[in-house]
Order: sequence, then C-alpha cells, then structure tokens
Amino acid sequence: MNRSNYFDSIEEKINILAVRIISRGRLNLLNLNLHSENFYFHFLNLLFGWDTRNANPISGNMEGIDLIDHRNKLIIQVSSTSTKEKIERCLDKKIIKDHAEYRFKFVSIARDSDPLRRMSFSNPHECKFDPNKDIIDKNSLLVIISELEIGKQQEIYKFIMSELSSPVEDLKLETTIAELINFLYDHKPTKSKTMFGRFGDIS
Repeated sequence: MNRSNYFDSIEEKINILAVRIISRGRLNLLNLNLHSENFYFHFLNLLFGWDTRNANPISGNMEGIDLIDHRNKLIIQVSSTSTKEKIERCLDKKIIKDHAEYRFKFVSIARDSDPLRRMSFSNPHECKFDPNKDIIDKNSLLVIISELEIGKQQEIYKFIMSELSSPVEDLKLETTIAELINFLYDHKPTKSKTMFGRFGDIS
C-alpha cells in the first residue's frame, strides 16, 4: 500500500535524523542542529499550515525563540535537549513576556518528550502554554503523519525525501534505473516473438 510505503520512508528519515543529532551532539558537532532548525521550520509549516519564520536572522539571536509565526501568534523553541529545565529556561526569557499574546511551543527534534507532557512548569510570564498540547516530539509528529489523508502524506513524503535523502541514495536510484533500462533493452522481444506473442504458437 502506498500509505505504508510513504509512512515507512518518512519514519525512517525522521528517526535517522534524531539519532544523528544525538550522536553528533556527544561529539560536540553541532552544525546539524542548525540545519535541523531550518529543516523543521519548513517541515512544521507544511504539516500544520503554520507561517513560521526563523527568528534568529531577525533578532541576531532571539533567546528562547527559534521560530515565530505572527499570523498564528506562535513562538517556538526547537531543541535537541528535552528537559524540564530547558523548557523553564525558555519560559523565563524576557522575550516571552514581550509576546504575552503568543502561544509557546517546544519542539524536541531528537528525544522522546512524552514524560514532559505530564509535568507542571514554572511559567513566570504566564505565557500560553499547555504541556500536553504544546510539547511536540518526533513520535507525536509521526502519529499525526500516519493519520493524514493520502494526498497530504505524499506531499510530506516528497518534502522529507528532498530534504533528507543522501546523494548516495540518489546515486543508487539513478544506477538502478539505468540498470533497468539496460536490462529491458537487452531483453526486448524480437519481431517473431512479438508476433507469436500476439497470435499464438503455430504448429
């Protein structure tokens, strides 16, 4: 089924990205985190219909906010660290106070955040924030994707593959297609085979 194929490919790419972020973080190689932040703002816009923009180019470095959506009044922190302390540090930033009418969302791009949804958080600026709804991780995203109608799922699949497929995979695909074309050419039916195929064997 196409639905299963689309979801399996999406799930594989999202999980590989998460594992690489964690692994490279342990080596203090953090460039993938920055690229993932850019990937996620396009991904979340496509999935949820948001209109987020990367907040850092606007402010230089907007503490506590990576993405901002003025149309839907959302402020979003994208992080490879998923802890109660991390979320509370974000909620404590002055910039949160300056966006009091916005809803805060925390997106964990690498780790399971389900335990955090059952916790209570210090929210000194009384920002709009419901842990059960506003903490997002790869697993919750995959659940949403698994339930999409097939056309939207295909759209997500095409985006994920264009963003996360490697040049090696593209080369393998090109090689496979070339091999298939060569095979079909080498085994194309002769004229006599075509005639017998159409009219039957004459004995």
